[in-house]
Amino acid sequence: MADDLAFLGAAEIVERYRSKSLSPREVLDACLRQIERHDPGLNAMAHVATESARAEAAASEARWQRSAPLGPLDGVPVAVKDLIPVAGMPLRYGSAASDPDPVAEDAPSVTNLRKAGAVITGKTNTAEHGWKGVCDNPLSGVTRNPWNLDLTPGGSSGGSGVAVATGMAALALGGDEGGSIRIPASFCGIAGLKPTWGRVPLHPPMVCGTWSHVGPMARSVGDLAVALNALAHPDPRDWESLPETGTDYTANLKQGAKGLRIALSPGLGHVALDPEVEAAVRAAAQTFSDLGATVVEATPAIGNPIEPYYVLVRLAARAIVDSVPASRRQLLEGVLRKDAADADRHSGMDVKAAEMEQRRLGGVMASFFEDHDILLTATTAVPPFAVGIDDPNGGKRTDLPWTGTLFPFNFTRLPAASVPCGLTSSALPIGLHLVGARHADATVLRAAAAYEAAVPGIGRPPGA
Repeated sequence: MADDLAFLGAAEIVERYRSKSLSPREVLDACLRQIERHDPGLNAMAHVATESARAEAAASEARWQRSAPLGPLDGVPVAVKDLIPVAGMPLRYGSAASDPDPVAEDAPSVTNLRKAGAVITGKTNTAEHGWKGVCDNPLSGVTRNPWNLDLTPGGSSGGSGVAVATGMAALALGGDEGGSIRIPASFCGIAGLKPTWGRVPLHPPMVCGTWSHVGPMARSVGDLAVALNALAHPDPRDWESLPETGTDYTANLKQGAKGLRIALSPGLGHVALDPEVEAAVRAAAQTFSDLGATVVEATPAIGNPIEPYYVLVRLAARAIVDSVPASRRQLLEGVLRKDAADADRHSGMDVKAAEMEQRRLGGVMASFFEDHDILLTATTAVPPFAVGIDDPNGGKRTDLPWTGTLFPFNFTRLPAASVPCGLTSSALPIGLHLVGARHADATVLRAAAAYEAAVPGIGRPPGA
């Protein structure tokens, strides 16, 4: 079928452009057809930029005809989460309290995409202000999982996960402040990377500060690496973005797992896992052992840092709510307003103590990675669950135990990826979570690529 073009990987797309056996307009049209076919039922796209995307694809095609591409993503369709500014498009944050007018300035990540030649297909749906691990909001409603429409794709970058899984884009940008790239990667059966904090620059400044990340989502680990090559360039608007290193994140993808020192801790010592999830993670660890890695069971001594994390999360909620004009605040979801109200009980010393605990935990993890190259956990404690609730306990839990393997590595600024590691008996994706030392993004990608190459893929969602 012609629309199989929509499922080509970014690296293959670029290679076929180079050989002139495929054009950017053909690939974009295939992705737009997937949007037209599937988005009415899935609700992944918050804004489809058909006109500007076609102009960008035509410009890319002219460059390829001259054999003068801009960069590693020239002509590759990329969707962007609607918490990330894209010039000329609305920035709605999934919020009925937001301004519908287009913004004037790209975020640094989008600037880097444009420098690499990417075609921006539009904005993807998100939880309001990224505030939940699922993907629904008062502005544009519920995003559904392509593996089962009655289930959530996870969030908050759920629209990006669905767009990639169903061929609406070859790549997507997500944001991750507590798992928001890795949850939908797991639930949608794709790959997602939260890079080392600062690797991909951020602007405007994020209210979650030193645990807010932007990263790529793709259908393969190789495409994550291609995307990171384009994204990992500093920007003066983010004075804490990491300096240029010249690293080619695709260089070591075929090096394999032999010699890697892998620590296995499926639930990180405090997260109760669904039995099928735990079995899949343990089977993945055995695969690494078979590939020549040294695998031991070991858990970093960080406990469950939910309390200091939530002190800072509540302050971030207060900052979001206070940024909205008072006349519109009643339009914000209750969970966001509640967290903001709860922030008012914290003292200045509560905040300082939380910041100091964040630094201590970072040191614990740095010491842990003196002895290990990769930490393996489950991405989420459970498979995808029903739409309309915020967690699998009926939406009543506030400590999000089902994502307890994720937020500690935002708090400690470490690179982490999720890749598919099988299907449940109900044919739902399971995610394997790989964490590395700070700045060891290339090692995380190498390990993830070794695993991906060694096991059968889970395929596309039904009907995609």
